[in-house]
Amino acid sequence: MIDKLEDMFVRQADLSAFYSSVRATGFYSQEPISRCTTWTRAIIHECCELDNELNWKPWKNPTDLTDNRQARLLEMADILHFLVQLALDQEFSADELYQAYLAKNQENRRRQTSDPHYTAHTSTNRSAP
Repeated sequence: MIDKLEDMFVRQADLSAFYSSVRATGFYSQEPISRCTTWTRAIIHECCELDNELNWKPWKNPTDLTDNRQARLLEMADILHFLVQLALDQEFSADELYQAYLAKNQENRRRQTSDPHYTAHTSTNRSAP
């Protein structure tokens, strides 16, 4: 079975090499670490584009989310594209990112069970008697 995260890293590295070859003096000719703030900004902007597809503006008539499912999926793919490139430019491997994810996932779960700041609160009925 194919490791999908590793495959994305390989494909992104190949795309980066392609960009470098067709635009030898372009953005990809810069040192990888110097491009990282561009990737973080790209991620933020793609998140904003996804936000627009999620009806975040309460003053506008909402669109049917089933009608824009493909648009939402493509925005998420854009975010992932820039995230993987950001990892590559910082010389992180797919396995390192996966291991960091596992550790953070475990930490987040631990917080829910042991940190009093994350204690579940029971809901109360606040309606007038």
